[in-house]
Amino acid sequence: MKNSSVRWLTIAVLSCVLLYSLTRLEMTNSITHFIPTETNAELVDLSVRLVESPLARRMLISVSGGNESKEAALLLKSTLSEHPEIEWVESDFNEQAAQEIYQIYFNRRFYMASSNPELDIPKTLEAEELSQKAKALKSRLQKPNAMLAARTAPEDPLGLFETILKRIQSAKPESTTPPSRNFYVFAIGLASSPFDAQSQTTLLEYIDEEFQALRDRYGNHLKLEKSGVNVFAVSTERSVRRDGNLISIIVIFIVSLLFLLVFRSLQKLAIAISIPIFGFSVAMALAVSNPEPVHGITLAFGFVLIGVAIDYAIHIMSHHALSDPSEDPHSIIKNMRPSLLLSAFTTTVAFSALAFSDFPGLSEMGTFAAVGIPVSLLISLYSLPAFLPKAEHPTQSLLRLATTFDSLILILKKRKWIAYCILGTGVIISVSGIPRLQWQDNPSALMTVDPELYAESERVRDQVADFDGGRFVVGLADSAEQALILNDEIARRLQRVSSTNALGGIGSLHSFLWSQELQNRNLEAFQHTPNLRERIDEAYEDQGFQPNAFHAFDRAIAQPTLPALEPKDLENSPLRRAAGSLVAFDDRWAVVTYLKGVQSPSAIRESIAEMENTHFVDQQSIMSEIYTDYRRSTIRAIFFGSLLIFIVLQLRYRNFIRGLLAFTPPSLACLTTLGILGLLDIPVTVVSAISLLVVLGMGVDYGIFSVDTGRRGDKSGTTLSGLLISCLTSTFVFGFLGFAGQPVLRSIGLTTGIGILLAFFFAVPALTFASSNVLQDEANE
Repeated sequence: MKNSSVRWLTIAVLSCVLLYSLTRLEMTNSITHFIPTETNAELVDLSVRLVESPLARRMLISVSGGNESKEAALLLKSTLSEHPEIEWVESDFNEQAAQEIYQIYFNRRFYMASSNPELDIPKTLEAEELSQKAKALKSRLQKPNAMLAARTAPEDPLGLFETILKRIQSAKPESTTPPSRNFYVFAIGLASSPFDAQSQTTLLEYIDEEFQALRDRYGNHLKLEKSGVNVFAVSTERSVRRDGNLISIIVIFIVSLLFLLVFRSLQKLAIAISIPIFGFSVAMALAVSNPEPVHGITLAFGFVLIGVAIDYAIHIMSHHALSDPSEDPHSIIKNMRPSLLLSAFTTTVAFSALAFSDFPGLSEMGTFAAVGIPVSLLISLYSLPAFLPKAEHPTQSLLRLATTFDSLILILKKRKWIAYCILGTGVIISVSGIPRLQWQDNPSALMTVDPELYAESERVRDQVADFDGGRFVVGLADSAEQALILNDEIARRLQRVSSTNALGGIGSLHSFLWSQELQNRNLEAFQHTPNLRERIDEAYEDQGFQPNAFHAFDRAIAQPTLPALEPKDLENSPLRRAAGSLVAFDDRWAVVTYLKGVQSPSAIRESIAEMENTHFVDQQSIMSEIYTDYRRSTIRAIFFGSLLIFIVLQLRYRNFIRGLLAFTPPSLACLTTLGILGLLDIPVTVVSAISLLVVLGMGVDYGIFSVDTGRRGDKSGTTLSGLLISCLTSTFVFGFLGFAGQPVLRSIGLTTGIGILLAFFFAVPALTFASSNVLQDEANE
């Protein structure tokens, strides 16, 4: 096939694959991709699911700064209620809401009188207690705002409905800010995930625009503050994007400058980059063909592979430029094919070790690499020659570089102690630094939060004593009713804890809904009370009430007009969000109690220790455990990948020394990188562990090309020139991430940048020893 045909065919196929991938691409950022699939930790799975719980989908908005704060906030509420990204807006108890709550609870008031009906109800119905109830009712009826009491007293002399109302109102967080402060706080519910950056960015911009219109109307003294998971998610996304854009511009400029300096051609840069992009596109096409969405981290990892697979094109280009003019690209690639095949195979093996991880996310990344790297190699072998001229003259920069390396290898051959010192330095750093490594498994350490944004969020949360979204108590049961029974006991125990300084308060479904079992026990306690009508008549008549004034209460207990309250009764009511604490969890049910002001986690754990299927969940602690397992799984993948690479190299060379020399640059580079991080007291994260795979995958290329060059007696300068260009390109791509504002990007940059540089430095003595007379004689034999 003609070169022009190959070029057009390559471009056409790449375009089709890219178009197919982009049109079918569905992404997810769910953290569930990074928990073990074989884990039996039901609590971990539940904790992960609740990352996007109703509490996480809620946002607090505070308007302050003057007497107009409330009026402005109410207008803002009204405007926001019409936005498609807002599912609900918190409303005060108006007359309509009060009427709906009355219809739900009044005829069920005797179902929810006491959490301990067998003890409390008989005590309430004793003569002395009833006398106190009668006095309290008489006092309430004499007050100006006695409308509700006057309306309900004949059917509710014990004030059971008012007790329910107080319980409901107490479930709403109260302000902790001094009354002198003019502010108004309300909550909104998000229709989309708080981690959906695009939707949340649009929403936050809309809120700011609407508030600015209010400031124009009422004055610039008004102040808007926000608190919510979405606020931090958008801020982090903007920070990462800002870092990425800035670093991309710098890297593109420097890499372009490097190619201009060495090859005097930006066209070659475009050709070199297109090779790994082809491999990335094919891997993405296979990924999007799967019905499951592709994780964003997998795609990010795919872009990292571009820095790995570009090596093949750079090696071919540098050898082509420095070769004899009589050699065309096809003959050059034919000579390099064994090294390229072995390099791609060992790199694929290194990354494929991830495919056997228990973590779906790591497995997906391993599969992605196992496809992308071989495809990049095939394009390098069969399409790249069509894009290169038959003969090419090297630039002066490339010639000087090759000549310098030739001289360097000659010096090292004569003074092998220098090569030993280079390798020995790596060993010393590794041995000294690795024991000092500090593993950081807290996922929150991977991202930095804007301190001003955090302070603003805390001010808003303090105004309403908001619940802690990362700590809660969860009960698991086989049915919704059993979950509610469990929740009744959870609430009773936690209320005991909150009466101390160990816990500031709870947000429990128990404030709105009790189990059928507990409700029916309340009803039975009333029904089994002997002479109930007479007791009430006697006590209330003594306080001046008319005889037989409360017989409707006795009739309602004897023949209830409504059954006990169920979760479905709260649907389409002002209290419907409360039912969100009862969650269907596969074939089980979970009921969540939110906490605020947790001072003593141990006190909470002790209070529920005897209860089965009940757990205190600290999401930060659980996520740390997950990331610890994630890091260990990645390190195991690196170990087994390294072992497989070593075995493959030994089988390929059938010479222990040569196999060891080819394995030295990647393995020693990984160890020395960890040693440097340990000596500098830089915390190492799971991202660092994944980055070591990149170092391993690229370092083994350097080792193979070095050993094959020495074994064949080729010019050392040609190989090392290609390796240096590849090293500098990758170092610029990754290394500049070390200056990013987000720790996750800095970790990738530092680990990969240091590791790739070290792999190149260790490749120099490896080539020196591989081209020594002893090994050369061995090869001749």
